[in-house]
Amino acid sequence: MKGETRMFGRRHHQHHCGPIQVPGCNKVQVCPPVCHQPIQFVKENCYTHIVPHVHPVQTLEVNKHVYQHQHHFPHSFQSANSVHSQSNQFGTPTPPRPGCSGSGSGYGF
Repeated sequence: MKGETRMFGRRHHQHHCGPIQVPGCNKVQVCPPVCHQPIQFVKENCYTHIVPHVHPVQTLEVNKHVYQHQHHFPHSFQSANSVHSQSNQFGTPTPPRPGCSGSGSGYGF
């Protein structure tokens, strides 16, 4: 624009705009506006994001069964009687005598 220079990337107005003193006149002249770069304010917003992490844990219970085979040898005692008989004959057998009323065995006793 006419009448402007650039300094540090901004426009600067070179001529004076404002109330102009005109002899015998009391009027105010308004110059066109000078546009400047906007001043930037930063408003920071903070958002919390929850990310669930699942870490499964498992317990395995192992039941160990041990069989102990115990061998016992109980001792018993048995008794057996062996019976042996012998028949010994002494002399010769005699038949019973007639008229003898004894109760003999017939073996001469």
